[in-house]
Amino acid sequence: MEELERATKRLKTARDELDAKLHKIDDEEKRLKDRMKQLEEKKTECAAANGDVNVSDDDVIEINAGGKIIAAKRGVLCQLKGTRFEALFSGRWEQKLQRDNSGRIFLDVNGDCFQAIVDWLNVRAISSNDESLQPPTVDKENEDILRHQMELFEMNGQFQLPE
Repeated sequence: MEELERATKRLKTARDELDAKLHKIDDEEKRLKDRMKQLEEKKTECAAANGDVNVSDDDVIEINAGGKIIAAKRGVLCQLKGTRFEALFSGRWEQKLQRDNSGRIFLDVNGDCFQAIVDWLNVRAISSNDESLQPPTVDKENEDILRHQMELFEMNGQFQLPE
């Protein structure tokens, strides 16, 4: 009988400890959700102050990349969440972006390398998740520039460029 009482006591202690841990996890989850809500509100405020809150993934964006005109849908350009590339074209900074004389977004980058990145994003957008995509490719002479642009836009973690 004593053994049963000890086991019951150990079980109650374990249950109490588990309940305390679950309560702590629930509190942390609530804190994180509140923080995410605050960040989303700040992001919306930032878009209202510096960008366009009425953006759509179907918007066609024209970009003057070092003199080369490139058009792509916003959703294609913004698919790598958390990158500088996504932030640049998300619409949150629309009013702050430099423009050329025709009103296109102007980026002082190598146009061929930028085109390779956009082409890769287009292929990524229409590919299944199971497909293994080859990284963007450019002429041998532009590989270092492509590597640099990938770092600039915080996209270099998406794939490994050949050395």
